[in-house]
Amino acid sequence: MAGESNKAQEDVLAAEKNDSATIVKKKQKGLISRIWNGLFRRQGDDFEKRLQHISKEEATILARMKKRSRSWRRMIRYLIILSVIFEVIAVVYAIMTTRSLDLNWKMRAFRVLPMFLLPGLSSITYSALVTFTRMCDRKDQKTLERLRAERQEKIDELKEKTNYYITQQLIQNVNAFVDFQRDED
Repeated sequence: MAGESNKAQEDVLAAEKNDSATIVKKKQKGLISRIWNGLFRRQGDDFEKRLQHISKEEATILARMKKRSRSWRRMIRYLIILSVIFEVIAVVYAIMTTRSLDLNWKMRAFRVLPMFLLPGLSSITYSALVTFTRMCDRKDQKTLERLRAERQEKIDELKEKTNYYITQQLIQNVNAFVDFQRDED
């Protein structure tokens, strides 16, 4: 009895594992579907999917650049506020610690040093943040230009495959002929 119930529990657990595995797995195409698509589907690139992918990627990059711009302003504001607060603290520290008359000049200079180092540290931090942000913006701008060029290339390739230019010329010729016929009548 105990052996049967353990076996039944193991079967239930195995079935649950199989069910979760089937949920995770993506349904694969059948053999007939693959053959049908191989015979009748257009060969080459799927222009619509690639153009949609390019548009989504472009939107993602634009959103990232906009978000970076907003966060950049906020970060600079906080950097300035913290710099001013720390500078005030450094000045108060310098005044409080250098009041005693028995300090030599080296000790006074050492205690006043933070007051002069903090603005330099803030400037270095600011320039590092500016450099990093510009580097990221340049990278995103290059990617954006590459995507736009690729999209234009795909559109031109699609126009070539669909004889867009020839059709457009025919329509213009027919319109010109129709206009010419109207003018004669």
